[in-house]
Amino acid sequence: MAVTIVYETHSITTDNEAGIATGWLPGELSARGRALAAELGARRRDDGIAAVFTSDLRRAVQTAEIAFAGSGIPVFQDVRLRECDYGDLNGAPVERLAAERSLHIEIPWPGGQSYRQVVGLTRDLLRDLVAAWDGARVLVIAHSANRWALDLLIGGVALGESMAVPFDWQAGWEYVVSAADVRRAEGRITTSRLELSPLTAGDADEMAGVLADPALYAFIGGRPPSLDALRARYARLAAGHSPTGDQEWLNWIVRDGGGHAVGTVQATAVDGGRRAEIAWVIGAPWQGRGYASEAAEALVGWLGARGVRRVEAHVHPDHHASIAVAVRAGLRPTGRFDDGERLYVRENGAESHVI
Repeated sequence: MAVTIVYETHSITTDNEAGIATGWLPGELSARGRALAAELGARRRDDGIAAVFTSDLRRAVQTAEIAFAGSGIPVFQDVRLRECDYGDLNGAPVERLAAERSLHIEIPWPGGQSYRQVVGLTRDLLRDLVAAWDGARVLVIAHSANRWALDLLIGGVALGESMAVPFDWQAGWEYVVSAADVRRAEGRITTSRLELSPLTAGDADEMAGVLADPALYAFIGGRPPSLDALRARYARLAAGHSPTGDQEWLNWIVRDGGGHAVGTVQATAVDGGRRAEIAWVIGAPWQGRGYASEAAEALVGWLGARGVRRVEAHVHPDHHASIAVAVRAGLRPTGRFDDGERLYVRENGAESHVI
């Protein structure tokens, strides 16, 4: 099953011309924008388009109305195609948002969304398109964040990389989307200081040194693994799921700005991906820098964008540093203890799927 998506950005708005980041505000096409919308229609009306899917924000709707009025091609508005919600900064100067954008890949804008949440909504839309429009060619009219999400989900381009490239208009982008693209995990998670890269068996050689300090095991038990044992463990984890298939194993190597491995984060997803247990470890030389909190917050945001409704972690009651990490990531203590560790829980509500 596959569908061809032709992506076109909405036409130029008065905010674009004034250097304003519209976000979730409606926006209005400028005179130049209206002319370009008509050109879009001339370009796509006879391009084999079976249907048009547009953001429900006014500037995108106007673009579709001008481009396809009287064409007979059905136009569907979809809230999942909205621009990222900048929250308190909807309508702020573009320069201000551009300077802060990379900080909100995983962490939502104050009062708004993260870009990872846009990815989750885009994935959900793609799932519907693949199921309902198999073999068809459809047009999507949306915003920058949606194109970055498509590049990530279909092309594997990290969000941070897409954001760093200056916008260069072109007459559409084409993607062929399959069911496998919709199911595939997007890979790297980035923060302002860290990159979380999917764990591979080959990471064991570097991680053996990171995990070599016996003090790391004071609260979680065990001892530093041998290189052979770590290679075997990572080979199992890299499979991505338990032998019975009832657990999804999601593991990342945490790397600093220099690309050096400093620790790991992991999530074990169950109940069809609705619940996940997370854990983290940062090597002793890199502790005290806030890396564990930064990585855990990013992981929780990523899980929420994928539809995980409940995030759990077990923390020893005397491990105060890990308690602080859990609380900062939005998990709250419960009265339940398992094997001497307190259960911390975050129930993801509307903040994980803003729309």
